[in-house]
Amino acid sequence: MVLVLPFFTVLISAWYIWKGRCRTATVWWLLTMVIYIIWLIYHSTTALDLSL
Repeated sequence: MVLVLPFFTVLISAWYIWKGRCRTATVWWLLTMVIYIIWLIYHSTTALDLSL
């Protein structure tokens, strides 16, 4: 479910753009960017566990 979250927020943003509510769409797009930044920080600071 967490992997789908940014795609879902972009879909909501696109829907608001289609409805003509650009300010609300911008808020959803910014929320998507925050999710991407949090994931970037998380994945760049945790150890990569590989099993060979």
